[in-house]
Amino acid sequence: MISGSVEQAAERLRKAVPIMVKHGIPVTPLNYALWYTYVANEDPTLNQRIDDIVAAYGTIPVSKAEDLFKTHISPTGSQELALGRMKDDLEQMVQGIGKDLHATIAGTQSFNSLLDECSRDLRSPASVSASIDDVFGTVEKLLQGSTAMHESTARFEQRLSAANAEILRLRNEMEALRQNAMHDELTGVYNRRAFDTELGQFMGHGDRAPVIHLAMLDIDHFKQFNDRFGHPVGDRVLSLVGAQLNNVARVGVSVYRYGGEEFALIFCGGTLKQAAELAETLRLSIERLVLKDSRTGERLAHITASIGLASRLPGESAADLVTRSDKALYEAKASGRNRLCQAP
Repeated sequence: MISGSVEQAAERLRKAVPIMVKHGIPVTPLNYALWYTYVANEDPTLNQRIDDIVAAYGTIPVSKAEDLFKTHISPTGSQELALGRMKDDLEQMVQGIGKDLHATIAGTQSFNSLLDECSRDLRSPASVSASIDDVFGTVEKLLQGSTAMHESTARFEQRLSAANAEILRLRNEMEALRQNAMHDELTGVYNRRAFDTELGQFMGHGDRAPVIHLAMLDIDHFKQFNDRFGHPVGDRVLSLVGAQLNNVARVGVSVYRYGGEEFALIFCGGTLKQAAELAETLRLSIERLVLKDSRTGERLAHITASIGLASRLPGESAADLVTRSDKALYEAKASGRNRLCQAP
């Protein structure tokens, strides 16, 4: 929590901003909160985690920043706060529509009663000898009732129109949150957006960029899981592999769902040999996974994966590194699958 006098706050920000600039940290409210707390030394555990991450990556990946924020500063997280606000807005809107609807229904019931009353008056025997004033009185009541009903309906239509605009706004905000999310909901690893953002972030430091190794992993014969057992089973396979990949995630090793049944692992620091050993260990752990029928426990199939690994060459772009890793992956698949191949 940020505390202290205005002068202290200003001094901490003066210390925080140069550090953020030095490490290429985007100047966002979330990062401000992290680095403000860091220079204030209010949470030694947070400071140690930040030091470890910066040592490994040369910066703080966006996804890691969100994790730190959620763990050390706001347990609900920035996305959860936004969702909570949206929920409150939606609840208020629904309550407002409900009140207007009840008012409109009440007005309709009153107008129906007025119509019944006027109908009885016009059909009664006494109406045969009714004067023009009597008929005029009935017309006047109908006019007043009709005007009130129109006004009530118009208010409700205005509320519905405003609600429709609010719903569209909330839907757009929800879509923006979904697009900005860093995690893949099904597998639990980081998503493609996080991969694209962070690979560029790691490689954007020029000579100060850490050594980077990139592994592209593809689940073998994944289409057969969907074709033989259905998409829910295919989702279970993805979830199992995602959990296995998360087991190797640590500072310096980040895991992402690249798309479909393909995953990516970024290794920052260390040697190619170390990255290859970890990738091979991971491949073997996936090979030991067994897909079972959730109802009977019957073994349905084994799961295997092919992996392509490449180290970033001096001056190489992110796109070129991905291309070389992909070529190594294709080589692994073409040579029999369930193996690791390294790019030259």
